[in-house]
Amino acid sequence: MLKLRQFEKSDIDSLMLYLNDNEVTQYITDAIPQPYTVSDARWWVENNESSSLTKAIEYNKELVGCISAKVGELEYSCGAELGYWIGRRFWNNGIATEAVRVFTDMLFKYTDLVRLFVSVVSMNGASIRVLEKNGYLYEGTLRKASCKNGQYFDEHLYSKISE
Repeated sequence: MLKLRQFEKSDIDSLMLYLNDNEVTQYITDAIPQPYTVSDARWWVENNESSSLTKAIEYNKELVGCISAKVGELEYSCGAELGYWIGRRFWNNGIATEAVRVFTDMLFKYTDLVRLFVSVVSMNGASIRVLEKNGYLYEGTLRKASCKNGQYFDEHLYSKISE
């Protein structure tokens, strides 16, 4: 049912649909342009077609989201920051939980990473539950750590260490 795969040109329309939904993008990075255009989606697909650290989340043979890891630099290169999103019509089906489980296992098995972490907006209870179900532990709160659309957000830091 769930598959992590490379992005494909056929994903462009779905990317535009999901990433122009304010409910999907309200707590994720401003690096995703708004509005999200066809050229943005083409760029994303072309630049991530062969990435081992950025995966399309496919569920029942349909693109439903994205998951990625950004490896730290220098002395932080043993860890990576995890990011993910799911299209709204697929919420509450356990897809994000399963994608995080599969991707975390894959990263720990096939890379030298020993620590994965996520900084999640404190109001994003759904994402916090995804992390907790996958054994990510709460490390602390970063007060007013981000600002989006003129609003400041506290962020909770969660991490998981390779066993």
